[in-house]
This record gives sequence, structure tokens and C-alpha cells, in this order.
Amino acid sequence: MISYQESTKFWQRSWFAALIGGLAVGGGVWWWQAHQDAEQAAEVAASGQASAPQKPVFAAPVAAAPASVPTILADGRPSDFTPEDWAALKAAMSNQPNAKSEMERVVTYLRFQRSFEQWQALADSRDVAKRHQLAESLLGQVPERMSKGEVTAGEALLLSTALLTDLQPDASLREQRLADMRAKIEAAAPRSSAEQAARDEEILQDLKRRESAIVSAWRAKPEGSRDQAALERDLEEARRAVYGNAKR
Repeated sequence: MISYQESTKFWQRSWFAALIGGLAVGGGVWWWQAHQDAEQAAEVAASGQASAPQKPVFAAPVAAAPASVPTILADGRPSDFTPEDWAALKAAMSNQPNAKSEMERVVTYLRFQRSFEQWQALADSRDVAKRHQLAESLLGQVPERMSKGEVTAGEALLLSTALLTDLQPDASLREQRLADMRAKIEAAAPRSSAEQAARDEEILQDLKRRESAIVSAWRAKPEGSRDQAALERDLEEARRAVYGNAKR
């Protein structure tokens, strides 16, 4: 029997934890450790017999340029899925309510996860343009992932922060873009849970207060004493403190 499950909160998945735990800031550039054994965001457990090993729905990524658009093949399969993976995913989705729309959602989410992992893998690449192209694409998808309830506001903001730190080395310009992303994230928040929305807003306001205090203290220093790297470290520590406490 094949069953589908979207397991583990986004921030608990090892590929997301790799971003948080393996991330360092220095000179305006983030680097991170790509996680070879990243958990799948969505997986299919296939067990014809009790002893049969489990098989993930999304096997090793198909090599493709970040900007490439998957095509639909003659058998109805997207070109970025292997026949085996596609058959397993179709079988898993067959018993789901609104199977077609759920299938589309899962496929989109799997592509988002895979693109994020590709972005991580390009951390040390000299092809900065390719990495930035992928980062911009991921950044544009964050609000949609938020609207689908696949990430919380805090997770969406943390993802956006990581992507923007790669894209924009200037702290002031980065904060401007991050402010725009905050507005988009807040607008995309699912309205089904007023309590969660209020909690997320409280967390965001806490972060804004901390960031404002840090930036104000930095600007109050003589220009020659302002350490850009120290500012970025302090801002990152504030984000970790806010969202680390929010998950407890």
C-alpha cells in the first residue's frame, strides 16, 4: 500500500535546519552547508511486504537549469520527474480529496524544496549569476508557500532573510527589500487562524523593535567605529533569538 504524508514542520526538516545551523555571516555574504541527507518535504512510503524498504517519492533531482520550465511529456508526466516517481506520486494522491489540485500543490512544493537545495549547493560556486537567479525565483515563491500554509510567517521571513542576504550585500538596501517581503508575507498569511496570525504579528513586531534598537545603536557610533560585519551578526542573533523562542 502506498501512502502519502507531508511530515515534519518546515523548520524541523533537516534541509531547513541546515540553513539555520550551518549559516554564518561575514562581509555581507552568507554561506551554508548543503545537507546530503535532507528529508523530503513530501514522501511516499511503498511497502508491498512488511520487510520492503521505504522509497521516497522524490528521488535524486533531475539535473536542470534553474530557469528551465518543465514540459509535459506524452505520458502526462512532467519532464522533471522520473517515471517511477511520477507513478508513485499519482498512486499516493489517488485517494486524496481534490486529488488533482492536491497533486499540483505537492508538485509545486517539491520543486520549491528541490530548488532551495540547488541554491544551497551553489554556495561556493563561481557562477554567482546562476545562484542569484535561483534565489530571486525562490524569493518570489515564498508568499505563495505562506498562503498555502506550508510555512509559517516566521519561517517565511527567515527564508527571505537568507535569500536576500545572498542577493543584496548592502545592509541598508537588504533591509528595504526585507521590509517589502514582510508586507507580502503578512498579506499572504492564511486567515483561517486568527490566533496564529496574531501570534505571528507579535513575533514580527518584537523582531522589528530589536532590529531598530540594534541599527540605532550602530548609527550612533562614530562613522569610523561602525563595524558592518558586527551589525549583521547582531541582527542575525536577534532573528535567531526571536524565532528560536517562538518555536518553544
